[in-house]
Amino acid sequence: MLSILAILGNGFSVLLLKKDSKANLNMRSAYLHLLTDMMASVAVLAGGLLMKYYQIFWIDSVLTLAIAIYLIIVGYDLLKSATKVLMLFTPSDLALEDIAEKICTISQIKNVHHLHVWQLNEAEIHLEGHVDFYDDINLTKFEEILSEIEELVYHSYGINHVNIQPEFGKCDNKDLIVQD
Repeated sequence: MLSILAILGNGFSVLLLKKDSKANLNMRSAYLHLLTDMMASVAVLAGGLLMKYYQIFWIDSVLTLAIAIYLIIVGYDLLKSATKVLMLFTPSDLALEDIAEKICTISQIKNVHHLHVWQLNEAEIHLEGHVDFYDDINLTKFEEILSEIEELVYHSYGINHVNIQPEFGKCDNKDLIVQD
């Protein structure tokens, strides 16, 4: 009886969280937790019925093992995703070389280097980098180019926070440094 109540309660909660589970890591974690609880309740009910009416006592161990394997697989994927966000890794669907090349299509920009892109959460992707200019530009011109860069990376890559260090004639390593 309690397992039926748990199936209904967790099932209702799973339905409520399903839509948001794709857009938010915390919601996905809660969704998977409730889904696993519901599956465990189904397994307890099925196992209990099989043991009571058919004396198939080994089913309890099999169902427990199946749930444990499912938890390991799903938990590993969730842990991997959370670790990438917490360690400020570049999202796997973004190539820094492509982003640098795209920014360099702006005529005043000579080079983009020391580029770092990371995902703060599901809604915020940050970019920081150094931009080497062909000419010694004033602050007003830099603000115009910065706005152009922000629009370019937002519409092309979904990057919604940009922090650029402008450079002109600075002697430092101009190689693209990928930070992952």
